[in-house]
Amino acid sequence: MGWQVYKHINKNIKAGYSTYMIKLIKKMSFKLKLIIIISFINILVISIISYISMLHMERSLKERMELRTKVIVDVIVHSIDDETKLKREVIEEYSNFIINEREIQYIAFFDKRNNLISIAGERGKTEIKFVTENIFDMQDNIYDVYGEIIGKNKIKIGSIIVGFPITKLKQAINKGVVTSIILWLIAIVVIMIFNYSSLTYFLRPIRDLFRAAECVSKRDFNCKIPVYNADEIGKISEQFNLMIVELESFYNSLEEKVKIATNGLEASNEKLKEKTKELEEMDKRKTEFVSIVAHDLRSPLTSMMGFADTLNNENLNLSEQDKKRYINIIRTETRRLSKLISNFLDISLIEENKIVMDAEKTDLEELINDVLNSMSENIIKGIRISLEVGEDIPQIYMDRDRIIQVLQNLIINALKYSPEMSEIKIIAKRFPDEVRISVIDQGPGIPDRQKEKIFNKFSKLSEQKAKKESGIGLGLFIAKSIVNLHGGKIWVEDAENKGSNFSFTLPIKE
Repeated sequence: MGWQVYKHINKNIKAGYSTYMIKLIKKMSFKLKLIIIISFINILVISIISYISMLHMERSLKERMELRTKVIVDVIVHSIDDETKLKREVIEEYSNFIINEREIQYIAFFDKRNNLISIAGERGKTEIKFVTENIFDMQDNIYDVYGEIIGKNKIKIGSIIVGFPITKLKQAINKGVVTSIILWLIAIVVIMIFNYSSLTYFLRPIRDLFRAAECVSKRDFNCKIPVYNADEIGKISEQFNLMIVELESFYNSLEEKVKIATNGLEASNEKLKEKTKELEEMDKRKTEFVSIVAHDLRSPLTSMMGFADTLNNENLNLSEQDKKRYINIIRTETRRLSKLISNFLDISLIEENKIVMDAEKTDLEELINDVLNSMSENIIKGIRISLEVGEDIPQIYMDRDRIIQVLQNLIINALKYSPEMSEIKIIAKRFPDEVRISVIDQGPGIPDRQKEKIFNKFSKLSEQKAKKESGIGLGLFIAKSIVNLHGGKIWVEDAENKGSNFSFTLPIKE
């Protein structure tokens, strides 16, 4: 009986509360309702943005730490290339040297059977896991990074586990959270003040419209609405005043005005869609370009840093032969990095239409011979390069350095895909209005479906077909741009027997 009375009272209280809230909402002014709704939406949006920003900040900090720790471990791993350097006395000295880094909590070296050789620093863990921890799912204050030590014969000769303290990372994350909460509270206060002030100002013409509408409902057409601004509401006020004076004329013209406004909106929407598509494409190209630049620049830099640190380490007792080999590797990676940067600068000039041709009359045969002489180091033994130049070819107006760049790209590609003991032909022939230069190799050829795409930016053939490491797909794009700026064209077709025939033309100008 008591429980039923309680349920009855509780039901009546809820019903009474709901009725009271409905009446309260109905009594609220339109401005107050609008302020509450807009403020609630703004606060909700800001809360979601703040939460997402905090998550993004935390993830970004962890990703940066994950990348940095991986680079450090890679440098340590690449500094050891044979088992003699894993002897306990050598490793203990090397460990004590490494542990001086403030970013490293401890470092442990293991042999190829995962037996502990040496450990330096305070580990604070009993269980050993030969795997890199997931930085996004950590329970303690030390981040373990695992790396395998690979010998010269590409076989594992040992491994390391490096522990990195993450106390500062957690402090940075907590500081970011506190800052976000403070900014969130400030934003809420500012939004409330702004909403009240702005709605009070912008709803004043609507209040005047309401009063004028009451006058018109009473057939009092002497009510004029003051026009405060020249915006949309101000124009509505002007139109309302015209409606009072010429109501019938206004209604007759209303349909035409709606039609004009609709057409204008559709045209604006189409333009907006086109602009949005262009912006999306630009953003996609930017993301693709940044990703490729970061990847291709990181590879030679990491290699150079690793070998430079190895050469700089006096405790390794490197032989003169090893030092010479490491220096040659650094020199090769430096040239590769220089070429990458040059290609990226050319791409930037091409896309911004800032590349300028410095044309002058040039002897084509002499230019081709200069290119071959400058590339003598790149020519692989067993591959023969022959040159055929027509006797009737005049001097051509061209930017000498840029055409050399085109020829170098085509010849390097031919060398890259040519088999041993094969021949590369360079043929220059005159036609009525132009000169055609062809670079013909005996490589695997190019599928028909890729003959057009290969001149696109970042387009590459399968790396399995190349005898050397593949490039990043900029050479042919740059070559095509340079030839086009000279008024010529470039294309690829199948060679007569086997391989590819890359040809481009240069116009003959008197």
